[in-house]
Amino acid sequence: MTVAPPADPPTGASRRTAVHEVVRSGTDPDEARDIAASVYGARDVVFGPDALDGAFAFRYRSVGDGWVSLRTASSSAHVRGILVPGRQYVLAWSADGGVVVDPEREDGVTLRPSVPVMLPAGRPFRVSAPAGTVHLVHFHADFLEAVAVLGGAAPPVPLAFPVSVPSVRLAPLQRTLREVAGPMLDVSVADGARAALDLVVAEAVIDAFHPAPDGGLPDVPVAALDRAKAYMYAHFLRPLTAAEIAGAAEMSVRTLQETFQRQEATTPTDFLRDLRLAKARIALQLADARETTVAEVAHSCGFRHMGRFSGSYAALYGEHPGETLRGQRRTIAVASAVERPARPDPHASPDPHASPDPHASPDAQACPDPQVGREAHGASTAPARSGARSPG
Repeated sequence: MTVAPPADPPTGASRRTAVHEVVRSGTDPDEARDIAASVYGARDVVFGPDALDGAFAFRYRSVGDGWVSLRTASSSAHVRGILVPGRQYVLAWSADGGVVVDPEREDGVTLRPSVPVMLPAGRPFRVSAPAGTVHLVHFHADFLEAVAVLGGAAPPVPLAFPVSVPSVRLAPLQRTLREVAGPMLDVSVADGARAALDLVVAEAVIDAFHPAPDGGLPDVPVAALDRAKAYMYAHFLRPLTAAEIAGAAEMSVRTLQETFQRQEATTPTDFLRDLRLAKARIALQLADARETTVAEVAHSCGFRHMGRFSGSYAALYGEHPGETLRGQRRTIAVASAVERPARPDPHASPDPHASPDPHASPDAQACPDPQVGREAHGASTAPARSGARSPG
């Protein structure tokens, strides 16, 4: 499934970023399965025997703006199943560990206590989790792919993240999560302040996990339509023909056309155009108007005719590309990014004279987000904003 960001409100002085909070809880395993299916495309979800004795309970919470959201998922019983997260990247950790990702694969990973991992993206995967709480940070794929190429000339293509990395690379990310948890869980933090927080967390994840461009085709069997979409996301920058897309999806051109019409109510050509427009919109929102032009962004997203690009963009989003580039959300996000300290070089050796972080454990295993951890036990997760550190 695809989790799309909420539609932007109309332009103008009253424009606000939509920040949503969703809380679901109960004692019905079937309701818990429905939530897993709606959020992760989950299937074949099975709960352990504890769910059958009448003592089962679950809780799910999500707070975010569609680009980045903080989430927790708790279950009183062991659970296993197949997740199909679609166009999103998910950072996950568990205070107690024991969650197994891809248990049937040789490269399967068992989560260590409070150590974040990146869940597999672009393919279905199995997961087995003991009773307890899993903490997650969800990134809309278009957003994280755009952040990964900020300041460079490379196109925002799908990313291949390692599931796990050495703990020493996670320490800065864990500190960032601790610092931003409070304001990100506060639904009143919106617009430019929310955009800046989104950017801080996205950069921290990229710095920690060093993703590489993905080849665009999943390494496990998936539906032909998903293969076609994955190929378009990986190669949208250059002209693509229906025959090329159909070949990558291992189907005929006619079947490709019929499948898109039946399942997406559109054509492959229109899907590709809208994909490029979505990439361009995020790039414009993140760009600095002092250094970037609309034409440069359009070209970087596969458009060759500026008139067609501008017309299609305005028809879809209700504003012209230049308005987006000069928008309030972008301006504050860029200002915050400029004011933040320089991102550390992940390849640099640690400074032996640097003062240790008093909030991090010596081996970087401490729970990276104590505020989210408190939420699982029913404590407040929105402390006064005056006590939260600004990303700037």
